[in-house]
Formats: sequence, C-alpha cells, structure tokens
Amino acid sequence: MDKNDKTINNAISVGFTNAVWLENLKIECEPRLREYCNPEGCPKHGNNWVCPPGSGSLKECAEKVKEFSQGILLQSITDINPSSVDYAVLNKKHNLRLQNFLEEHCKSFAKVLALTSGGCVFCEVCAYPKPCVKPNLRMNSLSAYGIDVGKLCEAGKMEYAFRSDKLYLIALVLIK
Repeated sequence: MDKNDKTINNAISVGFTNAVWLENLKIECEPRLREYCNPEGCPKHGNNWVCPPGSGSLKECAEKVKEFSQGILLQSITDINPSSVDYAVLNKKHNLRLQNFLEEHCKSFAKVLALTSGGCVFCEVCAYPKPCVKPNLRMNSLSAYGIDVGKLCEAGKMEYAFRSDKLYLIALVLIK
C-alpha cells in the first residue's frame, strides 16, 4: 500500500464518508464565489480569522493555494431531518474530524493547508482582530478562498448536492 492509499484509508478510519487523493491540482480562487463572503450574506464576515477580511485578499489566498499541486478531498455526508437539524453541530463534528485527521495522519507532510466548509470552529469566540489564539488548529474557509466545491467534488468523482435530506460537508487538505 502506498502513502496515498494509506492516507485515504486513514481519512475513512477517522470517520469521513469519502476521501480521494487529487494530483495535478490547479485550483482557481474565483471572485464570483468570494462575493458570497460579505457582511450581508454571512454573519462570520469581519468576525474571525478565516473569513474576509481576516482571511486575506482573494489574491493572497490564491498565492497560498498556488503552492500546492496535490491534496486530499474529504467528505462527510449526514442524513438529516430539515426540521430538527443543527447545522452548526454537524459542521463542528466535520471540522473536529478534520482536526483529528490532520493531527494523526498529516504530520509527515512538509506543508499542509486545511480548507473546509464553514471555516474554523475551535474557539467559542474568535479573537479577531487580535492574534489567533490557536493558529495551529485554524482551518480556512473554502468559500473565503473562492474555491468552487462543486468542481472539486467533480474532480474527485464525489457526489455533491444541496438536498433537504442529506448534508454534504467538504474539506480539502492541500499537501506538499
């Protein structure tokens, strides 16, 4: 078993529904997607380090992403009842799973950039604009980076949809 297969198996073992290794990545940070990150559209805007403006400009995000050509696409799929689902709880579980995966299985990589659905969830209240108190845990928002999650899932041959009976949460761990 090669390192890529082992990494994928490790992702599944920590609880992700699906995981796939992506190579030759050329990720675009698209302005049209970053537009959703605004004070009217998202309550996190201007309130934390992983959303604008704390996440940096789209150009700065694109520069970070450009350093990587491979990564692991991770997916958590949960059956839900729309009348009783707590999206924040499910997002936190997804991101705790991602944290566990990073801590247990990504230490051997030279450099890692974790991007996820909904952004960081590790502090009750973000210290923003004061320095981040958990910079080693911080997980950046795919949306803040302007990354098209649908395109990522298509590249990884993963189902991705907005449905009333299932919640699809995505994370991308870029690796060097």
